[in-house]
Amino acid sequence: MRVNDVGKTGRPCSGFSLLEVAIAAAVLFMTVTAVSAAVVGVSRSGARLRASMDADRAVRSEAERLRALPYCAVSYPQPGAAQGANGPDLVAAVFPHAVMAQNAPSARYVAAADDSGAPAGSFVTLVTRDGVVVRCVARFLAGPDGPGLGPEQLAGWDVAGSDAPPAPTLSLALSADPGGRSVRLVRSALSAPPLAHSSPLLGGG
Repeated sequence: MRVNDVGKTGRPCSGFSLLEVAIAAAVLFMTVTAVSAAVVGVSRSGARLRASMDADRAVRSEAERLRALPYCAVSYPQPGAAQGANGPDLVAAVFPHAVMAQNAPSARYVAAADDSGAPAGSFVTLVTRDGVVVRCVARFLAGPDGPGLGPEQLAGWDVAGSDAPPAPTLSLALSADPGGRSVRLVRSALSAPPLAHSSPLLGGG
């Protein structure tokens, strides 16, 4: 009850009742909460967008680096490929061996399908570019449109002790999280210029 008249003491009183103060405080609290939630939402959306853009740049940058490498300069020279280029060839960079004993956390041969989503007979490499971890899953193909080679065709193969790669074509699937952007490349040692294309895979933005 609001009292603006003369109270029991005979003195005039004015102001808000306790109920009005409580209502005003509740309205203020809800307003502040709503504004704070909106600010946090916008901030999180901006952070997700930046992370997605960083992931996209990292994947494309790594794809361009791999695209520029010779397939295998010694065994499968590419017509028109630069000679004496610094750095490893593509095979050495993305599929150096098919020996489980040589696996490392950032470079491992997959002899059997596992929960990582990499098929059996593939090689998984993790590379950090500008703070983003890019995952490359490489598979040897029987040809540009051929099937992937399986573990039985690759067992024991090692780039350091072999005269030639097990196949003249490599399929590469590069991805980074967050962002969901993926790029697929198919490189052939027998093409001039190299057969290569990039496209968003399922889940790409």
